[in-house]
Amino acid sequence: MLLGALLLAAAVAPELEAVLVPAPSRLAVQVAVSGELPEVWREALAAGAPVSITYRLKLFRNRRWLWDQRLDSFELVVRAERDPLTGVYSLVAEIDGETLASGQAATLDDAVHWVTHPPTAEIPVPLQHEPLWLVARAEFLTRFKLLVFPTTVATGWVTRAVPESP
Repeated sequence: MLLGALLLAAAVAPELEAVLVPAPSRLAVQVAVSGELPEVWREALAAGAPVSITYRLKLFRNRRWLWDQRLDSFELVVRAERDPLTGVYSLVAEIDGETLASGQAATLDDAVHWVTHPPTAEIPVPLQHEPLWLVARAEFLTRFKLLVFPTTVATGWVTRAVPESP
């Protein structure tokens, strides 16, 4: 019975998918969250509270004899908020504080889909580089244990090898 509960919990846990498309000195990153989102997050969005998903992207240089060297890190924040008068959801995607895209959605499902499948983010990479890794994770919310210790509700870290640019 315990094994069945663990398998059920693992089946509905959200997972992050990342697709990388190289270009000269740039890397287009498309991320998507699949699986069920935390129910608290979805209820808050339906009630009109502003919610967001923070996608953390870290670029590492793969070194054989030493630990991997972090070259840069990026934060893609995708926000959604329901206007109580019109019922329209306003959507904004920002990468490192700069607006990447914005829009509106008429239904809750459209807003959730836009937040879980944000627009493609382009991040800079060195022109000539050794093998690189992109490590990504999606964070939904922060909870507190005993009102003091913060814990983050998030997906697991996903590691992808950065392909060579054409």
